Amino acid sequence: MTANSQRQRFSKMLKILREHFQLAMVIILCSCAIIAIAPFAVARALSHEWLLAILDSGIVMGMVVILVLALRTGRVRLASIVLSMFYTTAGVTMVHLKSDTLIYWIYPISIANFFILPARYAGTINLCALLALTPLTNHFKESLEFFELLVTLLLVNVFAWVFSWRTEDQRQQLQQQATIDPLTGIGNRRKLSQFLETQVIDQTAVFSGAVILVDLDHFKEINDTYGHDQGDAVLQKVANIIHGRLRANNDEVYRYGGEEFLLLLHNTTLAGAIQVAESLRLEIAQTFKEQTPSLTASFGCAQHHPKETWNHWIKRADQALYQAKDSGRNCVQPPLAERYATE
Repeated sequence: MTANSQRQRFSKMLKILREHFQLAMVIILCSCAIIAIAPFAVARALSHEWLLAILDSGIVMGMVVILVLALRTGRVRLASIVLSMFYTTAGVTMVHLKSDTLIYWIYPISIANFFILPARYAGTINLCALLALTPLTNHFKESLEFFELLVTLLLVNVFAWVFSWRTEDQRQQLQQQATIDPLTGIGNRRKLSQFLETQVIDQTAVFSGAVILVDLDHFKEINDTYGHDQGDAVLQKVANIIHGRLRANNDEVYRYGGEEFLLLLHNTTLAGAIQVAESLRLEIAQTFKEQTPSLTASFGCAQHHPKETWNHWIKRADQALYQAKDSGRNCVQPPLAERYATE
């Protein structure tokens, strides 16, 4: 791997972390925990506190395993839940073994849960941790001391929950503003990029499906003749037509450009994509046939090949779209190299 490719890979990783808050938090939390806990494992081993040393080592190794799985599988939400339950359980176990000094680890554990999980999940796990600590009453000289500890832990959780809930609400609002097209209500090009880039860092992934690029024919004439309000109404209607033809929870549609739309069809062959595109082409033409302005659309389809980069895949669909434009518009075209295989 060349230095240039390493820099590109690193820059893509940084971009993913900036745009994927939860993944960034998992990486930061695991890294900090590994750096913070590993020295304690060594120190306890040197002090012959073998049980605590083994537990510390197990926590470090568990963090490493969960971090690797999160990066390789992309299942960040599941990894976050497993990570939270893992280190919370480990922390409570350590406190039961040596409550006088390790009880204070519950504070950072409680706060960390709110950083990597939604508030309701973090609150539930932390509540279970607090309940698991109640048998420790007899380990303290005065019951009031333990009661004060539980109250402060509860207050920390309440404040963290409020902060987490408010932060998540604001983040979702900003995320929606940044990734949802305000005119059509569907995802924009930024949301598409986020979806593709979070699959894997080098933009390759095991994906079985096809992409369709849609371009509205002579759309500029509609804006010039009837005004942008009419043009906006046309875009909204076309977006509704496309969205109505998608399979729920299986396909996505994005506004790719001014009058361009991109459809991601999961588990779909090239022939299936062409069939969907042809159906949409007929419906769009029929919908606007008797209306002013009249409208047609051109389509370019491409099936994803194994180990093909996302950029190259979409580029093939874009080339097929240009072929549809050159063929007189209002038609569907696959990539030129695959055209005869579908006939």
